[in-house]
Amino acid sequence: MAAKTAMERATQELRVLELRRRGVTYEQIAAEMGISRRTVERRYQEALQRVGSDTAEQVRREAEDQIYTVRRYAYDLLDLPNLTVSERSNVLRLVLQCNRERVDLLGAKWPSHMIATLEIEANGLEVPGGARSAR
Repeated sequence: MAAKTAMERATQELRVLELRRRGVTYEQIAAEMGISRRTVERRYQEALQRVGSDTAEQVRREAEDQIYTVRRYAYDLLDLPNLTVSERSNVLRLVLQCNRERVDLLGAKWPSHMIATLEIEANGLEVPGGARSAR
């Protein structure tokens, strides 16, 4: 495939930035745009560099606020007494996804024991020691 022109690349960057601002995941953007998740991540970082640090920080804060809102709502759902095991598992998957998105947003890496604990919780299994993720 021919290399992308500067205009095509900039257009992709802006589209990725717009979708991320609306809370769309890297995976969803990749599927929609027909590019790899890694390319989406690169385009997002390139777009943030283009718009400058103030705008990039604003975008990051908005995305983090959206993630926090969804995560808070999910934890509120977990407090409902009549959730089935399946519903509880789905909500825990949402919490896990929010936590992963936040880590991606901050550019950090998850420790492997943390991933295992969250995946156990998301599958509705008891976490050793009965620990529950912090809200």
